[in-house]
Amino acid sequence: MQFYKNILKELKCHGIKAAVTLYHWDLPQWAQDKGGWENRECAGWFTDYAEKCFEQLDEDVDLWITHNEPWCASFLSNLEGEHAPGNTNMEKALRVAHHILLSHGMAVECYRSKQRNAEIGITLNLVPVYPEIDCFGDHLARDLHDGYQNRWFLEPLFNKKYPSDMSAFFGSRSDTDFDFIKNGDFDIIASHIDFLGVNFYTHSVVRYSSAKYLLTSRSYTDLPKTDMDWDICPERLKDLIQMLRSKYTELPIYITENGCAFQDQEIDGKIHDSQRIDYLLRHLNIIEDMNREGLNIAGYYYWSFMDNFEWARGYSKRFGLIYVDYTTQERYPKDSFYAYKDYIKQWQTKT
Repeated sequence: MQFYKNILKELKCHGIKAAVTLYHWDLPQWAQDKGGWENRECAGWFTDYAEKCFEQLDEDVDLWITHNEPWCASFLSNLEGEHAPGNTNMEKALRVAHHILLSHGMAVECYRSKQRNAEIGITLNLVPVYPEIDCFGDHLARDLHDGYQNRWFLEPLFNKKYPSDMSAFFGSRSDTDFDFIKNGDFDIIASHIDFLGVNFYTHSVVRYSSAKYLLTSRSYTDLPKTDMDWDICPERLKDLIQMLRSKYTELPIYITENGCAFQDQEIDGKIHDSQRIDYLLRHLNIIEDMNREGLNIAGYYYWSFMDNFEWARGYSKRFGLIYVDYTTQERYPKDSFYAYKDYIKQWQTKT
């Protein structure tokens, strides 16, 4: 705990606001051995942990984020099997998603129970979805993928329910009877938050595919791609925010992650990453446009400050503004680091 206190004090000394994420998929092994997020008790364990963090750190925290990307910790990890624990089971994924959302609400209620210093919210990785062509099947695929990626989390957080079309669809694709949903759960999940965090990287263009488990397939586009093979489409961020404003919330929205991986090369301590500069500045310009229109984007975080261990992709993908030599641990600011620095300085002058 002292380690985090030292970091927060140092940030405060430099006038930097601290946003603290309580859970970014780092479940203790002992909890996983007891069933992990499949076990409803895990929501209580998480709340105990959150309460201790609040007690110890709240005076130096500006934003608390309960969970980062519950879709990844549930569906990506328990249906698609890409992240730990590597399950490929719909019922498990649904159970995990519900208990994570429940733990979010329980942590928010815990935070509200005492006089606190900061604001609290949650971060979702949201993806605007589009049909490949204007036909019934592809529009159906669009609705299904939107329900899978976005609405399954937005609806309980803001409307106290799961979307009925996806409940029926998921039920038909599994042996679940939704017995993990208890009376009162949705009231807890929808506990009042102060902001919504949105992680945005790309869009999804889909087509109907009866051979696929979720009846959707990704469609290829001719848009430029990042090293993650994700389309670069900053204008789609505005579509996403407009959807959130029209259907779900007027709360302040923070773009809590946005970034791109490329095959960066360090030459004599220099990294010329012009593609990343273009990606970054185009997204920042879109955010400026949205705020001029009153869409209330309260803040922006680039992912990531340094090249890092990118989960299932290991060290193969570089998102950072700072290049890390993984052999020597030497760190080199990329051209994008300086471009972002210049943008911030210019923005501060304008405001």
